[in-house]
Amino acid sequence: MKKRALSLVLVLASLLAMVPAAYAADYTFTDRYGDERTVKDGEYSFATRVVEFTPGSPWTKMEPEQDPNSTLGKPDYVEGSSDYTNLCLGAGGVLVLEFNVSIIDGEGEDIYVFEIGPDAEATQVAVSSDLTTWYDVGTAKGRTTGLDLNGKVPEGGRFRYVRLTDLKEYPNSRWPGADIDAVLALNSKPVTSAWAETEIDKAKEYGLIPDILEGAVMTDPITRLEFAAVSVKTYEKLSGVSALPAVVNPFTDCSDPEMLKAYNLNVAVGVSADTFAPDRLLNREQAAAMLTRVFKRATMPGWSYAEDAKFPLSFTQPAPFADDGEISGWARESVYFMAFNQIINGIGDNKFAPANTTSAQEANHYANATREQALAIAVRMVENFQ
Repeated sequence: MKKRALSLVLVLASLLAMVPAAYAADYTFTDRYGDERTVKDGEYSFATRVVEFTPGSPWTKMEPEQDPNSTLGKPDYVEGSSDYTNLCLGAGGVLVLEFNVSIIDGEGEDIYVFEIGPDAEATQVAVSSDLTTWYDVGTAKGRTTGLDLNGKVPEGGRFRYVRLTDLKEYPNSRWPGADIDAVLALNSKPVTSAWAETEIDKAKEYGLIPDILEGAVMTDPITRLEFAAVSVKTYEKLSGVSALPAVVNPFTDCSDPEMLKAYNLNVAVGVSADTFAPDRLLNREQAAAMLTRVFKRATMPGWSYAEDAKFPLSFTQPAPFADDGEISGWARESVYFMAFNQIINGIGDNKFAPANTTSAQEANHYANATREQALAIAVRMVENFQ
């Protein structure tokens, strides 16, 4: 009895070890007034790419302050410490930053500029959605400063780009121009296509966005690992049951807990006996097949991947797609089941685009599902079948 109890304890311990701790993506900082502020999901809301930098004149000769990439990510300045990085703009210098989130007009201030150094050097701040049309949103007056988009941008606007222009207030110092440590989006939403904005908001509301997609650009193609995580969230929402990861991992290229949950549910399978290919892009027929397995697992007691043939779906077969011949045999039932329920529709011209069949299609992601499409169909799954 003791050996059996010990074995059970070890198994439970293994399961718990595979379950990730609660993911805390909030970011807390102290503002210019000494007040502590917390930004929901703020870990993802800092600039991620330098689009353009034109140093002002004069500019600092200190090389550590000349790298524009030091403005990316979270601020690292600590009073009294020399272990930090920042960019000196130079007198009149211009810096354009890209974000992996869309900055929006929300409650209170919407952008926070972290400027450091002994002089409070101001910058003019503007935002854009396309790097062509810019909206001035005010002046960051040096040190840490928040700005509000309210009344300065079109209602409902979403902006991925921020431009900082030094106002030449201290042109003759050792570090002429503002010293930028970081820029934070205080109010933001995921980057989506216009058609997907409502769907992504619903996905957030339903709890369908896994940690791996928090802060991700939703218009990009989705990987097999990311979709496995979405599938787990969809199953949990449909069934009301928390998924557990598999104890034994057969794959040598992936040990992600969400993949192990999807594998344990029989929702995700490998591309071979020991390979999952987590970073491989997902195509549309694979998405249909995985979500059909989610449906069966959540609604058909006793279903398993091995016994799938014993659990046929009951639905009226829609008219064949024009590219029906390109749909893999193992995915055909799933494709038409999803089409019948208007969960995954065609792409136009009565085509489903199940998989990339040419190098040109692969290069253009013709048949690859995007992250926003994956979340949209997960939302439709929940609304159709819950």
